[in-house]
Order: sequence, then structure tokens, then C-alpha cells
Amino acid sequence: MVLSKNKKIKWLVIISFSVVAIAISISAIIVSQKVLPTEDLKLAREALTIAKEAEANIYSEKIYKESVQMYDSAMINWSRENTRFILFRDYDRIIDFAKRSKKKAEEAKEEAIKKSANLSKDVQAAFVTLAKKIELYNTLFKDLPLPKSVFDAHNKSKMFLSESKIAHERGKLKDAEVLFKKAEIYVNHANIAAGKMLRNYFEDYSKWKRLANDAIDASRGGNKVILVDKVAHILYVYQSGKVIRSYSAEFGPNWMAHKERAGDKATPEGNYRITKKKERGNTIYHKALLIDYPNSEDRDNFAAKKRKGLISRNAGIGSLIEIHGNGGKGFNWTSGCVGLKDKDIDDLFRLVGSGTRVTIVGSIEPLSVISEGLDF
Repeated sequence: MVLSKNKKIKWLVIISFSVVAIAISISAIIVSQKVLPTEDLKLAREALTIAKEAEANIYSEKIYKESVQMYDSAMINWSRENTRFILFRDYDRIIDFAKRSKKKAEEAKEEAIKKSANLSKDVQAAFVTLAKKIELYNTLFKDLPLPKSVFDAHNKSKMFLSESKIAHERGKLKDAEVLFKKAEIYVNHANIAAGKMLRNYFEDYSKWKRLANDAIDASRGGNKVILVDKVAHILYVYQSGKVIRSYSAEFGPNWMAHKERAGDKATPEGNYRITKKKERGNTIYHKALLIDYPNSEDRDNFAAKKRKGLISRNAGIGSLIEIHGNGGKGFNWTSGCVGLKDKDIDDLFRLVGSGTRVTIVGSIEPLSVISEGLDF
């Protein structure tokens, strides 16, 4: 049977549609059998979110970054595959990157949890140690005439320790650690510098002890002797080998230095004598006891240091060192004199006269007693 032309066309159309339908069906079957990466990408995103909430980006930075990079690679590959014809798309690499990203994110989370827990424990213990170092400074060094840089370092250590504790309480453990490290650096600097200064000063202790013992011995015949302890900030009056008075004393701002010249704000050390008693009206300091600084030893030391170029040629040796009133200020403020409260200078004024021995030393007690056995 011969088909007409129209029927042939009709059959060709039917066959074409059938082929297309079959092709579409086959494609749909093929596509339906492909495993899409959406679920794996979703799991990877969730794992990254959980890891970041655990601050893995801080405590497990390397692993967390690897996880992010793998997730980014998965997304780049997915974007690339989506430009291809559907039958030729390959999601295997995307899924692989997504799974590896998820695994790394979980590793980062676990490491972050472990590290943050250890850090929290370590910081808590370290707070105690650092607080002891700051207290050491307050106990031994705060009254020393320290350079401004040391004073500032101590204050910064206290500030950073306080900020570290606040960060720790808020769960910002990494911030707490960084702030703690800064506090530690500053307090170590302050304590080392102050400790060195104190140890260097006490190198003269044997001389001070000899001067103090000699002064006390000189009082055993009944004479009154003044003994000034600069570290203790106390002026003692001895008679018959015993302390009959003691007063809080204040000195020059540079009191730990050995007085060398006029204007150095240092309080001298050595044996002196009261040369003049100044009543009210003859001194701006309520009352005053002038001592014979500079003595012959002071003059010899001054001349020797000038010869060596250790003191400027234009410098003067200074004078007018007194024990005077207007004290009780709570800090070292004099020009190198020994400052007492007015009521104390009144009492001392009645006890002593011209010619009374005045011995000034760095410390009567050794450094081991002053430091109370503290390690610094």
C-alpha cells in the first residue's frame, strides 16, 4: 500500500516526537540517577557554622581555613558544571570537596573546643601568678625612685591584666590570652628593672651596717645620736644603745642615688653633725636642723668624680641639707633634705642640739630582710 505524501509527513512527525520523547525520558532517567551535591554542600555549610560558633577560626585557624577553602572549591566547581549540558555534568568533584570541607570543619571544631578549654584553665592559673608579680612590685618597689618607663610598665601590666580578666569572663579566651601576654611582658620588665636597681643599691650594705653600728655604739655613753634609714623612711634617735624616738621621714625624689652635686635631689649618706638649729622665722620649713653636708669625704668624692669627667665641670657640690618640718606629705618631695612632720620636728628639736651626730644610711636591715624572702 502506497502512503500519500501527507500521511508520510504525519508519520515522520509522529516518529520524531517519539524519538524526542524517548530521548527526554532517557535523559531524565540519567539525570535522576545523578547524585546532586546540594545535600553535601548543606552539611558542609552547617559544619562550618558550628565550627565558627566554637571559634575555630581563632583556636584552630589553619584547619578552619582549609575547610573554608574546600567549600569554596566545591562552589566554584558547581558553578562551572552548571554551565555544561545537563547530561555531561559531573558532580563527583563537588561532592568530594563538600565532604572534605565538612570533615575539616568538624576537626577544627573539636580542636577549638579542646584548645579553648585548656586555654581557659591555663589563663585562670596564670592570673594568680601574674597577680603575685604585681603584688611583688607593690611590696618591694613602688616606693623606689624608679624611672618613669618602669613606673609606666607596671601600670600597663595592671591595666592589661584587668582587661584580660574581663575578656576571659566574656568568653573571649583568645583576646584574654593576648592581653595576658602584654600584662606579663610589662610586669616582667618593671620587676626586672626595679629588682636590678634595688640589688645594685644594696651593694653598699656592708658600709651602711658599719656606719649604723658605729652610730649606735656612739650613743652608748648616753649621747643622743640620730640614725636615718632611707629604705625604711624612718629617722631614729638612739641613746644608750636604744631607740628612744622614731619618726616617719621623707627625702628627695632621687633619694636612692648617692648625692654627688647640687640639684640632683638626692639625700646624702654618711656621718654628719648638726651645725645649726633654726627656729620658726629662720626657715620656711617650720623648724630645721642644718647638717654639715658636704663633709670632707663628700668633697673628696666630688673632686675625684670631676677629675674623671663623671660630673660636669660647672656643677657645684651643693649645701644646705637639713632635717626640717613640713613633712607628712606621703611622698619624697624635698631637695635632698630629711622631711619630718611639724610635730615630729618640734619633738626632735627639743631632744638634740648643735653637734649631735647624724648618720644617714641606705638601710639598717639587709636586702633579705627588706624583701621578706620574696624571690625577685
